[in-house]
Amino acid sequence: MKTDYITSGSNLAYPRFLLGMNIRLTAKEVYAIMLDMTLNSEAAQTDKRGRRYLAFYNKTIAEIIDRTSSTVAQSLRELEAVGLVEKKLIALHTPYHIYIKLPTGENEP
Repeated sequence: MKTDYITSGSNLAYPRFLLGMNIRLTAKEVYAIMLDMTLNSEAAQTDKRGRRYLAFYNKTIAEIIDRTSSTVAQSLRELEAVGLVEKKLIALHTPYHIYIKLPTGENEP
């Protein structure tokens, strides 16, 4: 699947493309929460190339969905495998920069 980065101009009401994907429901839930945070939260930051990302520890999302940190980590690995998430380690003992990606063309009306 081709993907693209979220920018400040991205607009998406509901990630309907998740419905047809062969990933666990928890991964879909984690993705939907992170997508909402990336698009609608002040927690999202923008890198030098204009791409939005989140920097958090797994326990942050785990508390939101009432699951364990290891469940969130497993979901992130699953989302990485299908290309919807890209994690970048910036430094030891700091949270990853997590880029939430969209299938190409999904950010257009």
